[in-house]
Amino acid sequence: MGIWNRNNRACSTTWTTLRVLDQNDKVFKDSGTVRMSELTYWNQIADADIRKVQAAALANQMDNVFRQIRRAEYEDGITRAKAVGDMVNTLTNKEKTISDLAEIIDANYLFWGEEKDE
Repeated sequence: MGIWNRNNRACSTTWTTLRVLDQNDKVFKDSGTVRMSELTYWNQIADADIRKVQAAALANQMDNVFRQIRRAEYEDGITRAKAVGDMVNTLTNKEKTISDLAEIIDANYLFWGEEKDE
């Protein structure tokens, strides 16, 4: 499980975005350990192909929220395809947690108030 800290912009933005998209209704402190299989989009009876399509739709929505509403930018060398693909890979692994998702998001996006690594 990744680092889950309300002072980490990727963690707080991941949490609020999942709340706004009705994927998770837990308070911040209880959300880091929530597994992908517990998110609303996860359909227990869906096969892997359907789950990947659903995860891609959610990842695209999250990317839009991050960039268009939260004014995030991609980290140097990161493309939209990579950022969304990394989210899809995490979202389709039922054992991964929201904290793990936030860690992937942190690696791909530069959020407001964060400084670029030099």
